[in-house]
Amino acid sequence: MREEMIPEDDAREWLARGIFARKSGRYADALSSLEKAAEIDSSLAGAWRNLSIVLNELDRLDEALKCSDRAISLEPENARSWIARGFAFHNMGLYQRAVESYARAIELNPSGPDARRAWNNRGAALDNLERHHEAIESYDQAIAIDPFDNYAWNNKGVALSSLGNHDEALMCFEKAIEIDPLYTTAWMNRGGSLKALGREKEARESILRGEELDDPSFS
Repeated sequence: MREEMIPEDDAREWLARGIFARKSGRYADALSSLEKAAEIDSSLAGAWRNLSIVLNELDRLDEALKCSDRAISLEPENARSWIARGFAFHNMGLYQRAVESYARAIELNPSGPDARRAWNNRGAALDNLERHHEAIESYDQAIAIDPFDNYAWNNKGVALSSLGNHDEALMCFEKAIEIDPLYTTAWMNRGGSLKALGREKEARESILRGEELDDPSFS
């Protein structure tokens, strides 16, 4: 396959290449391309935002936070930059700061995919703060935007489990599996709810299914 050469001074082309590499899971390539984009045009907010996302994935959290802050300074009304900032705080264990960043993203973009992601992530941060009722409200908001968000259904189930509501949690895990039958975490969590309800045989079967899906040799 022939590869097109990128002009050395074309920041937006380097940004596009970096985003493509990030979405492909090639974080080292993404980092190199995004750093090049930011070097060429330091006012390109998208380069800083995507650098934050990649650095989060590489567990370089202080750098990720600095990049998200730089993106916000350039485009303070961009919800995705606030989500990236929240994710950095979340990974640093600063859950209240994460909640605040996700809330700002929601304020800027109350509907659509960005809001769905922000509501779901806000719920996860609240769960880590053991504010499970508020977390459930956040997951419900994500589900209202996209009823097929399997992550939000699973996370709502986790919050309900933390409150001892295992019947409702089970329904959430089963909904997540209905949406994505290959969702390993939901199968495992379903097993935990079934076990808590005393349904040992079904619990073992559900956990076994999750383990099969988690096995790289499974096909």
